[in-house]
Amino acid sequence: MPSKNEALENAVNELLQARTAIDAAPGLRAQVRADRCFARLAALLAPRVRYFTRRYGLSDVAEDAEQACAIALHRAVGQYDPCRARFTTFIDWQIRAELQALRTRLYGDRRSAGRRRVGAWLSLDALRADGADDWLADEEAEDATEAAASDCLAQCVTDRLVDDWARRRHAALSRGTGRGAVQVEARVAAERALVLRRLSDSEAASERLRESDRHIVRRAVADIIRHTRSKPH
Repeated sequence: MPSKNEALENAVNELLQARTAIDAAPGLRAQVRADRCFARLAALLAPRVRYFTRRYGLSDVAEDAEQACAIALHRAVGQYDPCRARFTTFIDWQIRAELQALRTRLYGDRRSAGRRRVGAWLSLDALRADGADDWLADEEAEDATEAAASDCLAQCVTDRLVDDWARRRHAALSRGTGRGAVQVEARVAAERALVLRRLSDSEAASERLRESDRHIVRRAVADIIRHTRSKPH
């Protein structure tokens, strides 16, 4: 049986399909189907609406809160892009914005009691309409994303280079020693873990190693550099 979140995702997808069908072939039957899908989606969201209504201290104006949430739902369905987020996350932000705005309109900013009021909470659409898109964006998001992507790419390259070295090491040990296959596998696995940790972990890179381990790492790095220069990666 699907969870509540999965049921919501299925319901909004059915509603989007129904609305697409109206655009392709308008008619009473298609409209009725879309209305039923919306009603089902609203029913699934009812517990969430009640929860947020209590959370924002609006139980005494539950009807107004319900209307605000209905507005949030209509807007969320119209703006929802499945490629960018799950609907359960998207609708939560829309509901919270509308209820926050409703509470401010009815009661003012309660959190500002005892201190200078610096502004009221507004809905996301109101902020955008007021030209707030410039500061709503996270200025550090692009740098953080690029840094994370760079780290991920570096780790992928490191993993590949170490894996290539481990295969060469396995072949060399298999040819040059009388060890059994199990012993070779165990030794290569241990050396691979040592080299990978030394190259990937900044804290591990500063640790003092035993002479035998330093020899393994130096030999592995030299081998990696030699093979990297000999062919493109």
